[in-house]
Amino acid sequence: MPEEILVVDREVLFDGKKRYFQGFMAADKIDFVPTIKEKSYFILRKTTSREQKIPAEEDESKKQIIPYILFRHGKKYFTYRRLAKSGEERLRDNFSIGIGGHINPIDGSGDIIADGMRREFLEEVDYPHDFDYKVLGFINDDSNSVGRVHFGVVFLIEAEGSDIRVKETDVLEGKMMTLKGIAGIRDSLENWSKIVFDYISSTTKTKG
Repeated sequence: MPEEILVVDREVLFDGKKRYFQGFMAADKIDFVPTIKEKSYFILRKTTSREQKIPAEEDESKKQIIPYILFRHGKKYFTYRRLAKSGEERLRDNFSIGIGGHINPIDGSGDIIADGMRREFLEEVDYPHDFDYKVLGFINDDSNSVGRVHFGVVFLIEAEGSDIRVKETDVLEGKMMTLKGIAGIRDSLENWSKIVFDYISSTTKTKG
């Protein structure tokens, strides 16, 4: 069955250009969650229909909503690398500090963003504890064709323990790293991870 994913019209999300930004926007400055919850809908990701002439992956008038999850325990963040067997060739050998994925109709009719985040997190990793989370901010990167059709809702999980493991060990390799350690691999981070890393690094320095 063709995949359906959650989207919001670009014009609606950014209120024309009034709320437009490039890069990272902290949630305490602009909160896009209410707009996403109220104005989002599902369309086909890679195929078309009689009603939908352009697949979401090719339609820059819409933003696909992606929960992007940071996992922190103490001063360390979960970081993973895509191995040679990874199906996404353009991302192979790159590192990421965010677990992300599309929101689908299966994520229900409650808090669809948070429910989608939880499902994606638990699909990708094994973590035996309950966890609290908050929306840290948002990612918009219109500098490339992939970014122009996606919009990230960045969640931060404050973890009780660091015993987190990737499920697909044949394609992913994960470990906990400090910000200083991640700085050493910044050039190998995926683009969204660079954006988020630069933000949390700057705010950590600001807080002393």
